Amino acid sequence: MTTYEQTRWQLDDLFPGRDSDEMKAGFEALEATVSAFEARRGELTSEISPAALLDFVTQMENIYRLGYRVYGFAALWFSENTQNQDAQTFMGKVQQIFAQLQNRILFFSLWWKDVDDENAERLMKEAGVYAYFLREMRNFKPYTLTEAEEKILNIKNVTGPNALTTLYETITNRFQFEFEVEGEKQTLTRDALMTYAFSADASLRERAFKTLYATYKKEGPILGQIYQYL
Repeated sequence: MTTYEQTRWQLDDLFPGRDSDEMKAGFEALEATVSAFEARRGELTSEISPAALLDFVTQMENIYRLGYRVYGFAALWFSENTQNQDAQTFMGKVQQIFAQLQNRILFFSLWWKDVDDENAERLMKEAGVYAYFLREMRNFKPYTLTEAEEKILNIKNVTGPNALTTLYETITNRFQFEFEVEGEKQTLTRDALMTYAFSADASLRERAFKTLYATYKKEGPILGQIYQYL
């Protein structure tokens, strides 16, 4: 059997660290880009030109590109060790910042969903590779609330579903699983165990899942409450 030495995530391609100058610059660039986007809100009318609309879309794309670089660092650091208090705290901070940033640029999607069909078609004809993105956004119009209500939902999700998901991951990722493979007993993490759940050997897959859920059953009352609250 091939064995691999466990190593830590290498996140330097994103940022050298949570407190690095690069991370600070990343937050500053994100804030500057969002502020510039907000300042253009008055330009959004149904008579906007296709070129101006595409400028808004590419500017928003840049916001998400910057934002998910920061979010990716936070999420990967947390997933490395969900018991790490510093990683938990930073993940919570980033989720709060993301909710606030999303609320600040929310006006664009709400405006676009409200544009009349004639002008929307006019603009999408010139949108090139972004036409699909714009059309799909409009499909959510029947399910969209007012700006104030949408902002409340974004903030609430941080301490609601997102928080419960983080709690679930923190609890379940600390589980250890006793599993025997080829006569060798091993103590595995959930991720390591699940590699056997996709084995070509049906009996091995079955044992992997039974081992997984036997351990989950011990925490059934807590995990059940999380499922209910979600």
